[in-house]
Amino acid sequence: MHFFRCSKFTTLSFLSVFLLCCFALPVRAETLARRLSGKILLQVESAGEAWYVNPLDSHRYYLGRPADAFVLMRSLGLGISEKNYQAFQVSGANSLRGRILLRVQAAGEAYYVNPDDSRLYYLGRPVDAFNLMRRFGLGISNQNLNQIAAAKLSVSNDINASTGAYSWHYQNQQYQLNFNLDSALYQSYAGSSKVYTYYSGQEPADLREAFYALFLQVKDNDKQTLGLLASLRAQAAVLGLNSDQTAAFVLAFIQYIPYDHAKLESGDNTPYYPFETLYLHKGVCADKTFLAVLWLRELGYGAAILDFPESNHSAAGIACPVADSLAGSGYCYVETTNYFPIGVVPPLISGGQAQSDISSFEDLFNSDRLGYLEIKQKSQGKIYQGVLDVKMEAKAIEQAKKDLDASKILLDANKLSLDAAYQSLKQQESQLLAYQANGNISAYNQLVPAYNQAVADYQAQSEVYNQDVVSYNQAVNAFNTRYRQFYQQ
Repeated sequence: MHFFRCSKFTTLSFLSVFLLCCFALPVRAETLARRLSGKILLQVESAGEAWYVNPLDSHRYYLGRPADAFVLMRSLGLGISEKNYQAFQVSGANSLRGRILLRVQAAGEAYYVNPDDSRLYYLGRPVDAFNLMRRFGLGISNQNLNQIAAAKLSVSNDINASTGAYSWHYQNQQYQLNFNLDSALYQSYAGSSKVYTYYSGQEPADLREAFYALFLQVKDNDKQTLGLLASLRAQAAVLGLNSDQTAAFVLAFIQYIPYDHAKLESGDNTPYYPFETLYLHKGVCADKTFLAVLWLRELGYGAAILDFPESNHSAAGIACPVADSLAGSGYCYVETTNYFPIGVVPPLISGGQAQSDISSFEDLFNSDRLGYLEIKQKSQGKIYQGVLDVKMEAKAIEQAKKDLDASKILLDANKLSLDAAYQSLKQQESQLLAYQANGNISAYNQLVPAYNQAVADYQAQSEVYNQDVVSYNQAVNAFNTRYRQFYQQ
């Protein structure tokens, strides 16, 4: 018998990029971990991924998207009394620099102790975690980051495996679901064969097609993989969602399952069965794609696995109108490693995880940048109709970005003109002062009317410019809001 194992899949993520300076020279690992204890580090040579160096074990913990960072940082917290909290508010928590503190007598409010000033910074919402990363994040090179040991397991993942608590966003609203999964069933899947076997001379026409089929099957005694989907469908029904909205609701659940960076870094390419991905609450692109295709089929939709060998990446495909599909294939792209609207192809993939890019909304529905496409495990079913609306919104945001860019060019030109007018005024003012100092009253009086008119013109020009700045800033805020809603940030 021949044995075949497919291990080509890796995955992608979503975090803002922070352009900060990196450490110039490598230093000893022990010294670096100690020096950066409690710090938030930004991997500037990658896609700005954020890490937290836990003072307790000197390991770095991946923070992921703001919601993930919020959960993880709270899970590493140390409970403090109200008396200690009040004292720390006054004089800082010098002995607890870099720790996360929880006010146990105030509903567990969480605070980050900034190592630089010992002050407490509130972690009330996921956006607060994001602001902490943006405010206190320290840029670090990949070479130096790799000298700090990565935590083997994500704290949030461990919590989920024991409690079955899931959280995700759909249409910019947060949803939760508690669904405990059976550890014995997990052990059964984990111990199952993940190697495709065949007899000599009976090799299938497409080995990957046959290999993938192994992971799209549910054990006879597994009532939970599809049972969890049934719970999601019930929740969608309560919300009054139609079929396409339910599919998007379910896919968002999968997209918010954390990306397994530890698995990627370990080089372990052994896929998870869908139940394993749910139980561990993590996975790389292949793991989450298998789950998405399995559930889409159960929802009645045509589905497929989209392979991009040149990018070492995979995604799910959902049956959609041919006009909206990838290369006329009849399948639209579904990113699983990070949240993206159905149909949108991520602008870039970094560290195995998909990343958005605010600089451009062009070509979001073309997969050419990922390399050539292979479609596996095709199945027929319902046609998803929601991609056209996503395309229209992306086009509107792209136009808004172009309008902002044009407005910025005009503002810059007006600012140059305003600066030139100001310099002219300063020159006239200097001339007036010179006339006054020399006692040349006649020349002084002749110049005053022109100077006063120039002042009036400058003030009028300044007022128009300031109004234009206000309008531009309002447009920027509107664009940012629309962008964040598009990507549920």
